[in-house]
Amino acid sequence: MDTFRESEKQHLLLLISSIYIMCILVFWPLVTVCIWSAALAIALMPLHIHLSRIVKPSISAAFITLWVLLITLLVLSVSANILFSNIGHIGTMVASLVNGFKGTGFSAFLPTFTEEQFSHMPDTLVQLLLHELLSLTTNVMQSVLSILIFFLSLSMLLYYGNHIWNTITRTLSPKIFLAVHKMAEISANTIYALIIVQISAGIISFLLAIPFFFFLGVDKPLLYATMIGLAMLIPLIGAQIMILFFALYFMSIGDTGVALITLVVGYPLLSGWIDFYYRPVIMGKRVAIPPVMMMIGIFAGVPFTGIVGFIIGPVLIALAVTGYKILSEEAGNPEYQISRG
Repeated sequence: MDTFRESEKQHLLLLISSIYIMCILVFWPLVTVCIWSAALAIALMPLHIHLSRIVKPSISAAFITLWVLLITLLVLSVSANILFSNIGHIGTMVASLVNGFKGTGFSAFLPTFTEEQFSHMPDTLVQLLLHELLSLTTNVMQSVLSILIFFLSLSMLLYYGNHIWNTITRTLSPKIFLAVHKMAEISANTIYALIIVQISAGIISFLLAIPFFFFLGVDKPLLYATMIGLAMLIPLIGAQIMILFFALYFMSIGDTGVALITLVVGYPLLSGWIDFYYRPVIMGKRVAIPPVMMMIGIFAGVPFTGIVGFIIGPVLIALAVTGYKILSEEAGNPEYQISRG
């Protein structure tokens, strides 16, 4: 009888696994969307648990999803408005940079434009931006559906996340459950650190950039601050490249002093201390692996798996480190030593 039940369970597991494999294969283009929605749901789960003590879990999940949508739309609309209303100034910056370093060693790293593009730089930048956006959204309907699925998945995972997790882990043995629990905890903390810390770093950089560029005497400090804040959302190199762009622009128009202040004062203030102090300290409170390992995960994940590698890379590194710790603890267990003997 026990053998029959065990065989029945194996066949049931095989059937369910086959269904899930088919779903993954059929909906493979949506894997990135699902991974990001799951990552954001994990990062927001503490907020959902807190709100669920006040209101129904369904209301909490819907409320959080709605606010994520509204905040995203607000940030995108305000940023787009600032950038497009100052597209002429951005075009002037690019043109001055290309002209100022033409014929120097930096020219190999600068974009190349035709005379017509160069003479109509604002329009050129708009066309380049539209081209990049269209290349990312070759199928407009699919892009709209992906966004819709993202927010629906976020709401569903917030509401059913704990129930799904409890169902999956209910049948595990105590030892396996403990290992899985440790890995799940470190994965959740890693994702929280990546998403929340990255967003907070962008906000802090933006707020610091406004007074910095205002006292620096630039024409449009809000534009510069917006560009820095958005660049900070790009992992590892975004803010540094933007600060270097500003410094080279100031040098190209002859403001060498302003360029030096941007590098010597602006980099430590707007990026340096965030990258080497704030980010490691905040991550260290949530993640039990060295920040250097986190950076290795991002460097290894993004080039090979795209933007989703920003999540997958560090999580896999965190799981590898946690697995090693579990094996080390198990190897030091006297029962393990006796069983090996």
